[in-house]
Amino acid sequence: MLNTGNERILIIAPHSDDEVLGCGGLIERACRLGNHVKVVIAALGETTFIHSGMKVTADIRKKELSDALSFLGCEDYEVMFEDKEGILDTIPQKQLVSKIDDILVSFKPSMVFIPYPSFHQDHKALFHACMASLRPQPHLNYKLIAMYEYPLIVWQYPRINNAGELFLDLGEKIDMKVEAMKMHVSQIRESQHLISPESIKKWAEKRGMENGSQYAEKYYILRAQLF
Repeated sequence: MLNTGNERILIIAPHSDDEVLGCGGLIERACRLGNHVKVVIAALGETTFIHSGMKVTADIRKKELSDALSFLGCEDYEVMFEDKEGILDTIPQKQLVSKIDDILVSFKPSMVFIPYPSFHQDHKALFHACMASLRPQPHLNYKLIAMYEYPLIVWQYPRINNAGELFLDLGEKIDMKVEAMKMHVSQIRESQHLISPESIKKWAEKRGMENGSQYAEKYYILRAQLF
C-alpha cells in the first residue's frame, strides 16, 4: 500500500521518542515513497528524568522531535499538550477524545497507528482516547488501524491477544531508525536499557526473526479493510 504514494498516515504517540521507537522505519519508508505522514504527540512538558537527573524542557523535547522527524523525512507534526507530560491521565477523557476527533476530521487519514497500551499512565490515557475516537462511524473508512509497539511492552498490561500481526521489513534502514532515536538526546539510556539504541536494534532483530527478515517492526492490527 505504501508503494502508491497516496496514503495519508497518522501516527499518534504519547511522548516524543515513542514515534521513533514504534514507527521509525514506517515513517522513513512512507515518506520516502511520497505518502503524507503526520505525527501527533500527545504530551510534552518540563520533566526531570531519573535516568539522567537532567531537567528537560518542552522546547528541548520539541527540538529533538523536529530533528528526528526531519531526519526520517517527515515535516508534518503537532503537539497536543505542551505541559502535561506524565499527567495526561489528569485530562478529562472527553477533552482528549475531542482533540483526536478534530485531528481525524481535518487530516482525513487512510491509515492510523496508535500506541499499544502499557503500564504508563500517559500511554493508557491516550490508548483509550484513540479507541473512542476510532469507533466505527459512517463515512469514516480507514484502510488500516493498528497499534505499534516499543520494547517496554515486555511489561504488558493488559495483554492484547486477539489482534492480527503485521510486519515491516526494515533491512538496512534499521540504522536510520537508530540514528533517529539518538536525536532524542534527552531520552538515551545505557546499553542494557530496553530503549537504548543497542536494544532498539536487538528488538528489531528479534521481530525480524519472527518474520524471516533481518530486522523488522511489528504492528498489531485492530481493523483493516480491503478497497
